[in-house]
Amino acid sequence: MVLTVPGREHDCVTPIVQALSGRPGFRPAMVFEDRDGEGAAESTRKALIRAGETGGHVLFLEDDLVMDEDAPARIAAASFPDGVGIISFCDMREVPEFSPAGLYRFSALGSDGRGWWGNQALLIHSDIVGMCSRVDWFAPEVEQALGIRVHKLTYGDDGRNCSDIRLSLLVDMHGNDRREYAVSVPSVFEHVGRASMCFPGRTIGERETRNWIGARRRFGIDATLNRQQVAHTLALPPTPSVSAR
Repeated sequence: MVLTVPGREHDCVTPIVQALSGRPGFRPAMVFEDRDGEGAAESTRKALIRAGETGGHVLFLEDDLVMDEDAPARIAAASFPDGVGIISFCDMREVPEFSPAGLYRFSALGSDGRGWWGNQALLIHSDIVGMCSRVDWFAPEVEQALGIRVHKLTYGDDGRNCSDIRLSLLVDMHGNDRREYAVSVPSVFEHVGRASMCFPGRTIGERETRNWIGARRRFGIDATLNRQQVAHTLALPPTPSVSAR
């Protein structure tokens, strides 16, 4: 499912839809357009309900992404660890740059306890998709959560465009056995939207993708990290690490 809005150039949407079409493990891609200008929160809710009608997990994408050629294979091969309800394939905040490849697990409330930030490319477990169609995205306990209150004060939009933090709160409150969020490193989607449609005047800045696989290839980051890991393993006793591929 790709979420878009009227007036947005579809230079990114069409290549993604075409690249995913006919791939093993993927149903035909759908595009949901917020034609009524209801805002990101309500349009995300409706898009997930529509995508969930087909059953199975949902790959939820925003419309200003570039997809790496390895993305379909990596996503199709992904599996949800116990307890994880959503896996992000485009991180903007949770995992530091130059982190080793692997799957990093967090509370659904993210690294700052207010909720993860960035719904750019999410693989959503079918249990969570079903939950999202049943619960109230605008319930009093959601509106009173710290992340939503901070968002409203910061942006003055009454929370109508706050889709990522709302989704994180729902997973934390109603995710049952799948209340964790995971980030796959490296990111196989790159956020390229120079200007935000939800927040006019906000440029790429903090919205830039971390650990983008294209940059990591260009500078040999993973090769360097692998050499460092081998040297570390030879020099020291084994220690616990992130769940690496």
